[in-house]
Amino acid sequence: MTRILWSAVAAFMLLVPVVHPAAADTIDASTFSCRDLVQSAQSSDKTAVYGASVILYWMEGYQATSDQGTVVDFDHVAKEFAATTEYCAKNPAVGVMSASEKFMGENAEEATPKAVDLSILKCEAINSSKDGDAEGLGQILMWLAGYHASVAKSTVIDLDKFSESAAKMGAYCAENPEMGLFTASEKFMSEEGDGE
Repeated sequence: MTRILWSAVAAFMLLVPVVHPAAADTIDASTFSCRDLVQSAQSSDKTAVYGASVILYWMEGYQATSDQGTVVDFDHVAKEFAATTEYCAKNPAVGVMSASEKFMGENAEEATPKAVDLSILKCEAINSSKDGDAEGLGQILMWLAGYHASVAKSTVIDLDKFSESAAKMGAYCAENPEMGLFTASEKFMSEEGDGE
């Protein structure tokens, strides 16, 4: 696996206990509350803040509609995260999944020309990533994990499975740089993927 991909996965695995301390191996996103999100997002601990954004990236992928497909507009994502977090601050008892539906997916703004279609991004992009890109790569991987979870109709974020899938994706991408990143994610993150 490429060093940068491993850094992204390792960073994610370290932050999960900060975001959701009760869960060691899994997080059921359907039970993650606005209170939990706001507490992490407003923390003075940068790891907790990053953890909140990772959960939101998973939600963003989960909420993607068939019309949106694998197109991610990172400028809009930032606005949707801010709107979700603001809504959550006012409604701490609401689940983050319900809150995110109000701003993501079918309620998201139309993608701009700056949007990125993850289905055309090549594995080569991972292989040539710089050390400073680990955070962004981790967020893209969580978006992909959320997308595949939505297709499978699963609200569970399985951290061990995520780590294993990302490791396999990294090795696969290193050997197949011209392969599409989304295609690699289908192979290792989707329910239908053979994972080999």
